[in-house]
Amino acid sequence: MSEILEIPISSRQNRRKVEICHVDGRFFASKSDSAYLESDARVSINRSAPSTTGSAPCSKNNWQFNSNLCPILAELVAVLVEFGFADVFRLQMTSSESVVATTSSESGFSKTPMKMEEIPFPDDREFRIKRLVVRDFWRKGYFLADGTRFGGDYLVYTKSPNQCHAEFVLLCTPCSDEKRISAMRCCNQVKKTLILATTPSGDNLKPHYTKCEWFRPELF
Repeated sequence: MSEILEIPISSRQNRRKVEICHVDGRFFASKSDSAYLESDARVSINRSAPSTTGSAPCSKNNWQFNSNLCPILAELVAVLVEFGFADVFRLQMTSSESVVATTSSESGFSKTPMKMEEIPFPDDREFRIKRLVVRDFWRKGYFLADGTRFGGDYLVYTKSPNQCHAEFVLLCTPCSDEKRISAMRCCNQVKKTLILATTPSGDNLKPHYTKCEWFRPELF
């Protein structure tokens, strides 16, 4: 895997922060912020994913507002908040009669700002491992996106997704053998390199990476 030197993080002063909404245990970003997130924060969101899938905010009276939202992974949100690219708001339905004074109301929703310690990130080892891996790749200058459709956890780009295809599919371990084999087969078909990320022990250690490639024994 080609190494990209760790880049310095610029000052947070005068940096525009996007608004990330949290509702029903999931995070959502505005599609209108996607270009800024890709160019400045090196995070790509799935603009084609419908926000009304699963437990996403949905209301007939607020369809225009909801259709502008798309899901974003919690570990990507954690990096954006840590380095000053985003603020997180709790999104709730409101009635016309009651709007809490500490919130701002938009299209029938109330948005309550949340401090870093108040953001309900998953409290388990799997999330902590993924957060470490995402943070490590992001600090090295890579662009990151959801990699579920390619069998992995993340897609990793060396440049903006608008300029190139993803070079790597990143899969965090431990994971099942079935998931690992499925990801390897998918990567082989789409000509991408599978990277396995392993955190030996503890939650604060730097991850190790293994590059996986297919080969045909009859060729040797």
